[in-house]
Amino acid sequence: MTAYFDNAATTHLCALAALALKQAEEEYGNPSSLHALGFSAYGLMTESRKKVAALLGIRDKKSELIFTGSGTESNNTAIFGTAYAKKQNQGKKIIISDSEHPSVHNAVYELQRRGFTVHEVKTRCGVIDAEEFAAAVDQNTFLVSVMTVNNESGAVYDIAGLCAAAKRINKNVIFHTDATQALCKIPLYPEKLGVDLMTVSAHKIGGPKGVGALYISPEMIKTRSITPYLFGGGQEYGLRSGTENVPGIAAFGAAAEAAAAAAEENAAKVASLSDRICSALSALGLKLNLPEKDRVKHIISVTLPGIKSETMLHHLSSLGVYVSSGSACSSHHAGLSRPMKNFGLTDAEADCTLRISLCPDNTEEEADLLISGIADGLKSLIRAYKIKII
Repeated sequence: MTAYFDNAATTHLCALAALALKQAEEEYGNPSSLHALGFSAYGLMTESRKKVAALLGIRDKKSELIFTGSGTESNNTAIFGTAYAKKQNQGKKIIISDSEHPSVHNAVYELQRRGFTVHEVKTRCGVIDAEEFAAAVDQNTFLVSVMTVNNESGAVYDIAGLCAAAKRINKNVIFHTDATQALCKIPLYPEKLGVDLMTVSAHKIGGPKGVGALYISPEMIKTRSITPYLFGGGQEYGLRSGTENVPGIAAFGAAAEAAAAAAEENAAKVASLSDRICSALSALGLKLNLPEKDRVKHIISVTLPGIKSETMLHHLSSLGVYVSSGSACSSHHAGLSRPMKNFGLTDAEADCTLRISLCPDNTEEEADLLISGIADGLKSLIRAYKIKII
């Protein structure tokens, strides 16, 4: 028996997505070709776009949803696409939280290298400093990018409140949110939140890797406030050139439809398992890094007593239990978790913190295997490393 608890990194392909992927592989026509095979592929892509749009509460043609190759590409399109869209009408300041995903953090600092200004707002204990945020927004601010759900702590940020506050101060501010970890975890309707741009990704909800999407508001389209990041044949309404991944997009649509149909049931399953795991880990004397305000139940951050996360990770892996030590997109780079340090952990604590992330397919038996594996690891590793518990 194995137990996979690294779903914030990626999920397995759900049954409907796998079927859609297989069937769509037969649609080998280029969706831009003006013949029957091309029209068929384009039609399949259009239906999938409607399914993903429906998941976001977008049910008309007021706005566009463009498909990309990943959440990272969507984030980069949002950031670079707005930075160079209408330079004569905007300032040079970007505001982000201090706990953004690398695909946002590294993108804005590349812009800083090119002459833009970046301000990071603190997120202590998973709560954005609203006063610091409001003070940072000014008439020179053209872009705010704050994630909806933190991928390491599970903190849910008040995107609607932040967006409204930013636009009260500067009505021309463009607000982008990376909602990759929020999709199918909390109600997620960009038009209700008031955001201009929203990033989502297929492989976080049972879809395939290599497919993302970017919501673009009607106002952004009307004012042409975003420019292409990739140039070529002008696919995806001229905003993302390159032949679309039709099978992947079809599978994304199927995963979105499946997730929407089982939203309440899935949320209840994950919440029950999360509470079971949190209760057991607390009973073991471990520190749970729970945000002060809202959190999603599918992410659990736990700090071990002097045992490095990588050491426990390998111990669990040997038992067929799979967790992570943080963001998969940062795992190959040396250094401690920036989001967890900014959450309030010390360097030593950040180096000893695991991320456990659930999906609706996880079972109580798998949860118990995880719990027993951590308990066994605590005993054996504390003895092996002669760790003193304070």
